Amino acid sequence: MIEKEFRNEDPSGKIIVLILFVVSLLGAGSLSVKIGLQGFPPLKMALLRSILGLIVVGGIGFCYGVSMRLRFEELPRLLLLAALQALHTITMNVGTQFTTASRSTICHTLYPVFVVLFGHFWLPGDRLSPTKLLGILAAFGGMFVALAPNLQGVGVVEHLIGDLIVTLSACLLAFRITLTKLFVQEIYPYRLLVLPSEIRATV
Repeated sequence: MIEKEFRNEDPSGKIIVLILFVVSLLGAGSLSVKIGLQGFPPLKMALLRSILGLIVVGGIGFCYGVSMRLRFEELPRLLLLAALQALHTITMNVGTQFTTASRSTICHTLYPVFVVLFGHFWLPGDRLSPTKLLGILAAFGGMFVALAPNLQGVGVVEHLIGDLIVTLSACLLAFRITLTKLFVQEIYPYRLLVLPSEIRATV
Protein backbone atom coordinates (compact mmCIF):
# COMPACT_ATOMS: atom_id res chain seq x y z
CA MET A 1 0.00 0.00 0.00
CA ILE A 2 1.39 3.39 -1.04
CA GLU A 3 1.22 6.02 1.70
CA LYS A 4 -0.35 9.27 0.56
CA GLU A 5 1.94 12.29 0.69
CA PHE A 6 1.04 14.87 3.32
CA ARG A 7 1.21 18.37 1.82
CA ASN A 8 2.70 20.86 4.25
CA GLU A 9 4.59 23.52 2.30
CA ASP A 10 5.89 26.89 3.50
CA PRO A 11 3.47 29.65 2.40
CA SER A 12 4.36 32.00 -0.44
CA GLY A 13 4.52 35.79 -0.04
CA LYS A 14 0.98 36.23 -1.39
CA ILE A 15 -0.39 33.64 1.02
CA ILE A 16 1.37 35.33 3.96
CA VAL A 17 -0.20 38.68 3.00
CA LEU A 18 -3.62 37.01 2.77
CA ILE A 19 -3.14 35.34 6.16
CA LEU A 20 -2.16 38.67 7.76
CA PHE A 21 -5.28 40.26 6.27
CA VAL A 22 -7.51 37.49 7.64
CA VAL A 23 -5.86 37.69 11.07
CA SER A 24 -6.43 41.45 11.11
CA LEU A 25 -10.13 40.81 10.46
CA LEU A 26 -10.20 38.25 13.28
CA GLY A 27 -8.71 40.89 15.58
CA ALA A 28 -11.88 42.93 15.17
CA GLY A 29 -14.06 39.88 15.79
CA SER A 30 -14.28 40.31 19.56
CA LEU A 31 -15.29 43.96 19.19
CA SER A 32 -17.97 42.98 16.69
CA VAL A 33 -19.23 40.25 19.03
CA LYS A 34 -19.34 42.69 21.96
CA ILE A 35 -21.37 45.16 19.91
CA GLY A 36 -23.66 42.43 18.58
CA LEU A 37 -24.37 41.12 22.08
CA GLN A 38 -26.15 44.38 22.85
CA GLY A 39 -28.95 43.30 20.51
CA PHE A 40 -28.73 39.50 20.38
CA PRO A 41 -28.24 36.77 22.98
CA PRO A 42 -25.05 34.66 22.50
CA LEU A 43 -26.72 31.54 21.03
CA LYS A 44 -28.91 33.44 18.58
CA MET A 45 -25.91 35.43 17.35
CA ALA A 46 -23.95 32.20 16.90
CA LEU A 47 -26.78 30.85 14.73
CA LEU A 48 -26.99 34.02 12.63
CA ARG A 49 -23.22 33.98 12.18
CA SER A 50 -23.41 30.37 10.94
CA ILE A 51 -26.17 31.19 8.46
CA LEU A 52 -24.33 34.24 7.13
CA GLY A 53 -21.08 32.29 6.73
CA LEU A 54 -22.97 29.50 4.97
CA ILE A 55 -24.49 31.96 2.49
CA VAL A 56 -21.18 33.71 1.71
CA VAL A 57 -18.89 30.66 1.46
CA GLY A 58 -21.57 28.50 -0.15
CA GLY A 59 -22.22 31.21 -2.73
CA ILE A 60 -18.53 31.42 -3.63
CA GLY A 61 -18.32 27.63 -3.90
CA PHE A 62 -21.42 27.59 -6.13
CA CYS A 63 -19.85 30.17 -8.43
CA TYR A 64 -16.77 27.94 -8.77
CA GLY A 65 -18.95 24.91 -9.47
CA VAL A 66 -17.87 22.96 -6.37
CA SER A 67 -20.06 19.94 -5.59
CA MET A 68 -21.62 20.22 -2.13
CA ARG A 69 -23.26 16.79 -2.12
CA LEU A 70 -22.69 15.04 1.20
CA ARG A 71 -20.64 11.84 1.00
CA PHE A 72 -21.16 9.24 3.70
CA GLU A 73 -17.44 8.54 4.22
CA GLU A 74 -16.86 12.25 4.96
CA LEU A 75 -19.73 12.55 7.44
CA PRO A 76 -17.84 11.69 10.70
CA ARG A 77 -15.14 14.26 9.97
CA LEU A 78 -17.66 16.92 8.93
CA LEU A 79 -19.73 16.30 12.07
CA LEU A 80 -16.62 16.73 14.20
CA LEU A 81 -15.77 20.03 12.49
CA ALA A 82 -19.39 21.18 12.83
CA ALA A 83 -19.34 20.44 16.57
CA LEU A 84 -16.05 22.30 17.01
CA GLN A 85 -17.36 25.27 15.01
CA ALA A 86 -20.48 25.44 17.17
CA LEU A 87 -18.56 25.14 20.45
CA HIS A 88 -16.01 27.73 19.32
CA THR A 89 -18.65 30.28 18.35
CA ILE A 90 -20.76 29.72 21.48
CA THR A 91 -17.81 29.97 23.89
CA MET A 92 -16.55 33.04 22.04
CA ASN A 93 -19.91 34.81 22.37
CA VAL A 94 -20.55 33.75 25.98
CA GLY A 95 -17.01 34.58 27.10
CA THR A 96 -17.05 37.99 25.44
CA GLN A 97 -20.33 38.73 27.25
CA PHE A 98 -18.52 38.39 30.61
CA THR A 99 -15.37 40.36 29.76
CA THR A 100 -14.33 43.44 27.80
CA ALA A 101 -13.78 43.52 24.05
CA SER A 102 -10.06 44.27 24.45
CA ARG A 103 -9.48 41.40 26.89
CA SER A 104 -11.50 39.06 24.69
CA THR A 105 -9.35 39.99 21.69
CA ILE A 106 -6.13 39.37 23.63
CA CYS A 107 -7.29 35.94 24.83
CA HIS A 108 -8.71 34.88 21.48
CA THR A 109 -5.54 35.77 19.58
CA LEU A 110 -3.78 33.00 21.50
CA TYR A 111 -5.20 30.48 19.03
CA PRO A 112 -1.99 30.37 16.89
CA VAL A 113 -0.13 29.26 20.02
CA PHE A 114 -2.50 26.33 20.43
CA VAL A 115 -2.20 25.53 16.71
CA VAL A 116 1.57 25.16 17.17
CA LEU A 117 1.03 22.86 20.16
CA PHE A 118 -1.58 20.70 18.41
CA GLY A 119 0.49 20.61 15.22
CA HIS A 120 3.41 19.14 17.12
CA PHE A 121 1.34 16.03 17.89
CA TRP A 122 -0.84 15.67 14.79
CA LEU A 123 0.78 17.35 11.78
CA PRO A 124 3.79 15.72 10.12
CA GLY A 125 6.70 18.16 9.83
CA ASP A 126 5.22 20.67 12.31
CA ARG A 127 7.33 19.73 15.32
CA LEU A 128 8.11 22.13 18.14
CA SER A 129 11.49 23.84 17.88
CA PRO A 130 13.33 26.09 20.35
CA THR A 131 12.24 29.11 18.29
CA LYS A 132 8.57 28.09 18.37
CA LEU A 133 8.79 27.36 22.09
CA LEU A 134 10.26 30.81 22.69
CA GLY A 135 7.42 32.33 20.67
CA ILE A 136 4.83 30.46 22.77
CA LEU A 137 6.37 31.70 26.00
CA ALA A 138 6.48 35.24 24.63
CA ALA A 139 2.79 35.04 23.65
CA PHE A 140 1.66 33.91 27.09
CA GLY A 141 3.97 36.42 28.72
CA GLY A 142 2.58 39.22 26.58
CA MET A 143 -0.98 38.26 27.49
CA PHE A 144 -0.12 38.34 31.20
CA VAL A 145 1.57 41.75 30.87
CA ALA A 146 -1.48 43.13 29.02
CA LEU A 147 -4.00 41.78 31.54
CA ALA A 148 -2.03 42.22 34.79
CA PRO A 149 -2.96 45.91 35.36
CA ASN A 150 -6.66 44.94 35.26
CA LEU A 151 -6.53 42.12 37.83
CA GLN A 152 -7.83 44.37 40.60
CA GLY A 153 -11.06 46.27 41.09
CA VAL A 154 -14.76 45.73 40.53
CA GLY A 155 -15.83 42.87 38.24
CA VAL A 156 -12.44 41.13 38.23
CA VAL A 157 -13.87 37.64 38.86
CA GLU A 158 -16.50 38.03 36.14
CA HIS A 159 -13.87 39.25 33.68
CA LEU A 160 -11.55 36.37 34.54
CA ILE A 161 -14.35 33.88 33.92
CA GLY A 162 -14.96 35.52 30.56
CA ASP A 163 -11.23 35.46 29.77
CA LEU A 164 -11.02 31.73 30.51
CA ILE A 165 -14.06 30.97 28.35
CA VAL A 166 -12.63 32.99 25.44
CA THR A 167 -9.27 31.22 25.86
CA LEU A 168 -11.15 27.91 25.65
CA SER A 169 -12.75 29.25 22.46
CA ALA A 170 -9.28 29.98 21.06
CA CYS A 171 -8.21 26.43 21.93
CA LEU A 172 -11.25 24.99 20.12
CA LEU A 173 -10.52 27.15 17.07
CA ALA A 174 -6.91 25.93 17.03
CA PHE A 175 -8.04 22.32 17.24
CA ARG A 176 -10.44 22.90 14.33
CA ILE A 177 -7.67 24.48 12.26
CA THR A 178 -5.39 21.53 12.98
CA LEU A 179 -8.05 19.00 11.98
CA THR A 180 -8.89 21.04 8.88
CA LYS A 181 -5.25 20.77 7.82
CA LEU A 182 -5.53 16.99 8.14
CA PHE A 183 -8.93 16.66 6.46
CA VAL A 184 -8.19 19.03 3.58
CA GLN A 185 -5.77 16.44 2.21
CA GLU A 186 -8.83 14.44 1.11
CA ILE A 187 -11.82 16.85 1.23
CA TYR A 188 -12.10 19.94 -0.98
CA PRO A 189 -11.65 23.17 1.09
CA TYR A 190 -15.04 24.69 0.21
CA ARG A 191 -16.76 21.48 1.30
CA LEU A 192 -14.94 21.66 4.63
CA LEU A 193 -16.29 25.17 5.13
CA VAL A 194 -19.83 24.84 3.82
CA LEU A 195 -20.98 21.39 4.92
CA PRO A 196 -20.05 21.73 8.64
CA SER A 197 -21.75 25.15 8.66
CA GLU A 198 -24.83 23.66 7.02
CA ILE A 199 -24.92 20.81 9.56
CA ARG A 200 -24.47 23.25 12.45
CA ALA A 201 -27.18 25.64 11.21
CA THR A 202 -29.59 22.74 10.68
CA VAL A 203 -29.03 21.31 14.17
